[in-house]
Amino acid sequence: MVSPYHPSPGDENAPTNVLLLAAKADPSFGEELRNILRLPGIQRRAMINSALEAMRIQRADPLLVQAVALLADDAGVARMRELLQS
Repeated sequence: MVSPYHPSPGDENAPTNVLLLAAKADPSFGEELRNILRLPGIQRRAMINSALEAMRIQRADPLLVQAVALLADDAGVARMRELLQS
């Protein structure tokens, strides 16, 4: 089992790992991430889609865009919830 906040070996750039490492580095981001994961699907997707559009306009790092996009997907949210539980 993958331990929360620890990237899978050799896969530090996976979207889930990017989010986990950011949550570990910044506790306020970790709390914000948990709050996003608690939102109802439609509300969460609308919020994430708006954030993604802003990130694309600002030409954000593609890896960060991919990580945030994970939060618009129900399967991605389920995986993040699983990883953040301890």
